[in-house]
Amino acid sequence: MIDTQAIRGKLLDLAMSGALTIGYSAEETAEELFQSVQKKKQELISAGKIKRDNPLPAIADDEIPFTIPCSWKWIRWGDIVNIVSARRVHQADWRKSGVPFYRAREIAKLADNGFVNNDLFISEELFNEFSKSGVPHENDLMVSAVGTLGKTYVVRKDDRFYYKDASVLCFENFGGINPHYLALAMKSDMMRRQIGSNSGGTTVDTLTMVRMVKYLLPLPPLSEQSEIVDRIHTAFSILSTIDELQAQYADNLTVLKGKLIDAAIQGKLTQQLPEDGTAEELYQLVQEERQRQEAAGTIKAVELAPAISDSDKPFSIPASWKWTNLGNVSYIVRGGSPRPIKQYITTREDGINWIKIGDVEKGGKYIYSTHEKIIPEGESKSRRVYPGDFLLTNSMSFGRPYISKIEGCIHDGWLLIHGLNGFNPDYLYYLLSSTYLYGQFTVKASGSTVDNLNIDKVKAAIIPLPPLAEQKRIAQKIDELMPIFDR
Repeated sequence: MIDTQAIRGKLLDLAMSGALTIGYSAEETAEELFQSVQKKKQELISAGKIKRDNPLPAIADDEIPFTIPCSWKWIRWGDIVNIVSARRVHQADWRKSGVPFYRAREIAKLADNGFVNNDLFISEELFNEFSKSGVPHENDLMVSAVGTLGKTYVVRKDDRFYYKDASVLCFENFGGINPHYLALAMKSDMMRRQIGSNSGGTTVDTLTMVRMVKYLLPLPPLSEQSEIVDRIHTAFSILSTIDELQAQYADNLTVLKGKLIDAAIQGKLTQQLPEDGTAEELYQLVQEERQRQEAAGTIKAVELAPAISDSDKPFSIPASWKWTNLGNVSYIVRGGSPRPIKQYITTREDGINWIKIGDVEKGGKYIYSTHEKIIPEGESKSRRVYPGDFLLTNSMSFGRPYISKIEGCIHDGWLLIHGLNGFNPDYLYYLLSSTYLYGQFTVKASGSTVDNLNIDKVKAAIIPLPPLAEQKRIAQKIDELMPIFDR
């Protein structure tokens, strides 16, 4: 797969250094543009339309991060734009209709999508009052200043909105600067490094006017700014097409992998060998193991589901296989959470691994470690698992199977599946990962606020059970074929 994000970053680096437009000849220089902008700035100050700022420090040689063309000029952002924040809008003045009121999150959505489904407004009267002290105008640059820093949106001609103080900055354009060039500069590693070096806030990262005016910017001549913007937008459009094609490829690949597993659990990838015995024989051995563990008190006695009727069998399987319910050939229990959990979290050496869904990756197979541990007293309020145990997510992103490689305790967002010696671990993993079984989980999942799987729903899942030896061959065949899709 092509790393399009890395290519975008490299193109921006080339653009900011002038390497993207080598050979381009502008009639004017950045120095001439700079002087023109300074003149307009002074005119606006004299007219009282913007405030006179404190003089910005001269740029020292050791501040300059890289070489730029001789027709360009290193400047500070405050030299060419007026960076302002909005007058405060009290929450009591927020409305459900009127003039759109954007926070940093809305600016970020505008930056990513070009539109936002806004649900916050201020009154026309308040907007008109604030208009006297300045509102965003065409070619101004809006910048998110809290959380995800540096998201940018160029104000369009027909835009009419206000913005939240502190969380959003407005870069008022004096004219003579291409705002889309400024937006690209904000996305560059050069700017990210400057922002990241001193953007720390008290609780979240922030971008302030005091810092922003001092950041460095390589300024090309105006015509070259437009050339850079055109070349970058053309390249980014091509990369977006590549992203779409790669996403389609990934989706198709996921479907193909699912088809492979579905074919495997229907017996289409392996031969049925007489020496394997039958699934019915395996089923009886599982019941003997269940009775042994029940007698030993290891597991509780459960009532088995009746045999699967012909009308409930979704597809044909080999004669040596058996249709059954997952709960008939496994023992399924739910995890438990000691509460309040904060009182049980510990860093003690005798702490027990506390296995959370956040400790695993979607699409992973094994659980190797945990971020937290609980005190031993928490085990009685939870569920102990051991290496080789199967865990299944039962809420939110439900139906994701994992094999534990560690000993620990699980909260109630997990179901624990003991195989009772009826499954090859790798076959069970692929079975639980199949689109066939996930389809059953999806139909069965329900909840008041989020979809969830309970024990009874998972136990009721109808599964094809092959003889144990064939399960191993099926898993090996999948392991053999799956890497072909990733080449």
